[in-house]
Amino acid sequence: MRDFIFIVTGGPATGKSTVGTRLAQSLEIPYFSKDGVKEPIFDDLGIPVAMETDEPLSGRKMDNAAITILFYLIEMQLKSGCVCVIDCNFRAQHAETLNALLSQYPATPVQILCQADGDELARRYRRRAEGDVRHRGHLDHTLSDEFDLEDLTQLYQSPLDIGGHVLTVDSTEFQEEDYQKLLQSIQQVLDDCDH
Repeated sequence: MRDFIFIVTGGPATGKSTVGTRLAQSLEIPYFSKDGVKEPIFDDLGIPVAMETDEPLSGRKMDNAAITILFYLIEMQLKSGCVCVIDCNFRAQHAETLNALLSQYPATPVQILCQADGDELARRYRRRAEGDVRHRGHLDHTLSDEFDLEDLTQLYQSPLDIGGHVLTVDSTEFQEEDYQKLLQSIQQVLDDCDH
């Protein structure tokens, strides 16, 4: 299973980490996530006071730094010919960087676009804000007040323009049988590419 990269993408709270970590375990390949990069940054540099500010350590700037580091990790994996799972809510503007990497180190991208029902997303967002499961640096308690389902849906409803294959996952009521169907779809993609 060489020359593939699995990109788990979609909006916040759509199940990317759940799907991505499980997929990496099933395929026995490395897993890298934007949150996994961001959280050590929070621990070392401090928690941002807001997402959008002019401060050097705003949430947005930390977010962008984490994606830059993630691109470096992707490049090192592609360069060494290693398959991996990447979990990140990439936006359309990131397709240019990914396409440049894929042209330099050819691999077939398999995007897994996670989505969920709007009411369920709102519930998950509230749970994040009220709970302590995620690192405080993600500012869930602040961002939940700015939750705009329509904006999030428009921003993350389309896959990246990077070619390859796209599989869509509805995580609203994601069960074991749904995960097994995803695995079967991935195996079908791999088999088709072998022929």
